[in-house]
Amino acid sequence: MYNRVATVEDETCETDSINEDILNAPLIEAEEPGKLELDSTGYFIIVPQPDKRTILAKHYSYDKELLRMIEGRDARSIYRTIIRYGWVSTLNHAAYLGQELTRAEIAMRVGFVYVQE
Repeated sequence: MYNRVATVEDETCETDSINEDILNAPLIEAEEPGKLELDSTGYFIIVPQPDKRTILAKHYSYDKELLRMIEGRDARSIYRTIIRYGWVSTLNHAAYLGQELTRAEIAMRVGFVYVQE
């Protein structure tokens, strides 16, 4: 088996390549969020359940009818389930859910109170 030891010269080459990529890539300034667009599929209420070590995502219609509940141990499994079944129809809503579910997961793990924004 051959073990290679990295040298300072190797690191310099990698750094030069990265710097070149940065110089050639366009820099796009992020836009401020615009007007909120409602998702036609409804909205979600996120409820951490620390006693069960789970998060509950309740999906409602705009008529306030509870459509379904998705329960999982982590944000990723919940938002992937929601996306897989098409329970969100916009990228903005999917991104928002990922962000809020992650906040709920972190809050639950460290013992903070989660408030959905």
